[in-house]
Amino acid sequence: MPTALVVHAHPDDEVFATGAATSMLSGQGWDVVLRVATAGLHGAFDHLPASCALLGIDEWNWLGTKDQWTDDGGHAGPHTLASAPPQAVAEPIALAVEALRPELVLTVGRDGLTGHPDHIAISRAVETATQHADCRVLGSRLRAQDVRAGEQLIQQLAPGQQIGSGRVTGCATPLEQLGGASEQRRRQALDEYYKGLGTKPLAELLEVHRPSSDGLLLRAVFDATTWTQDHFEHLTT
Repeated sequence: MPTALVVHAHPDDEVFATGAATSMLSGQGWDVVLRVATAGLHGAFDHLPASCALLGIDEWNWLGTKDQWTDDGGHAGPHTLASAPPQAVAEPIALAVEALRPELVLTVGRDGLTGHPDHIAISRAVETATQHADCRVLGSRLRAQDVRAGEQLIQQLAPGQQIGSGRVTGCATPLEQLGGASEQRRRQALDEYYKGLGTKPLAELLEVHRPSSDGLLLRAVFDATTWTQDHFEHLTT
């Protein structure tokens, strides 16, 4: 049975960044293993097991040790991945690769998918840790055209307001596509973290989520394009 190692900074990244890919791999008989670096914000960690079950992730554990790094909402403060020495983040990833011998490693792309500094740090660490590994290494990215389509959906409902943080831009370069997963299960996994974010209409969500929320923008991107495919750049050659 082939193994895919998924490496993320926070709980919920496995839904936003790689949810379609892991569901597809699991359906094809892969053993999908997640390593997550922090417990996230506002009790996000409590919802991780249910999300993993929905997305076909067979096993999860901490990257490094529990509470080694924290999530401060993207401010890159002390004890975050973004402030850690790069080698300190790369080392436990290299150990996981050595132990699991995966055929495939998935994480976020070089832009962190959303520009979040912790995401960028984890992407760089995966790239460093797998330089000499005998496996494919892919980083999840958004296509610029898809980001624009998601922004337009929200603009129609919230004209004149800022859409997203401004850090979610996407890219114009060709990307590899992985997916074919259940839209319903990915929507349900997102609901595990944020009530209704996966399933309620966007108009209802705007009553409780700011248009500047990157989570809301990603939801709109999925609605405008597809929930069942993820796009990736190659992090190693």
